[in-house]
Amino acid sequence: MSESLRLTDNDVVQYLRDNPDFFTAKDDLLAGMRIPHNSGQATSLIERQLAVYRERNVELRQRLTDLLENARRNDKLFGKTKRLVLALIDAKNWIDIEAALDDSLRQDFNVDHWKLLYFSDLTLEHPLHSISSKDKQREIHRLFKGHRAFCGQLTDETMDLLLDEQQSSAESIAAAQIRNGQQTGVICVASDDPKFYRSSMDTLFLDYIADVLGLILPNIPQN
Repeated sequence: MSESLRLTDNDVVQYLRDNPDFFTAKDDLLAGMRIPHNSGQATSLIERQLAVYRERNVELRQRLTDLLENARRNDKLFGKTKRLVLALIDAKNWIDIEAALDDSLRQDFNVDHWKLLYFSDLTLEHPLHSISSKDKQREIHRLFKGHRAFCGQLTDETMDLLLDEQQSSAESIAAAQIRNGQQTGVICVASDDPKFYRSSMDTLFLDYIADVLGLILPNIPQN
């Protein structure tokens, strides 16, 4: 069996001599090549410029990759949010509200715990919970400290209050006020991972869902 042919440096040199236009329209190949200039121990200006251009090219490619990845994530988030909003708009009663939220938050957003606290005298079933006590409503309102929403780690007592559970396994939480002129409730999502909801996180999605609930819930039949 004949040995496989191997190109030598001389073969490459001869090929380039025979094909002087080889690099025409091959800018990507040229950009990745390193051709040092014989300038002694000093670095030539051209060589330095090429190095800078390569570094910028790598940086720009990384930025473009990040932008495309963010766009894909936002597109998926928009699709999930759209499905939830349409389901809420189509809700005819509190059972429909619970089903729409539970399906979306648990299936689409992988939420470990969620709770809708509604300030009214209604009798609602878990994970919906009505709060008629004005003192308790004020206690929950004070948790927001003037903000529309918050997220992070809270004391066990506060976590149990927002999730209406005793000794909840949740370790981090995000909550947004539901408003219709004034605070009418709170939507909460929580995770068993203490680092999942951090104080530095953006709450735009939860704010948006809270706004939708603020418009829809007053129109849901009270019985």
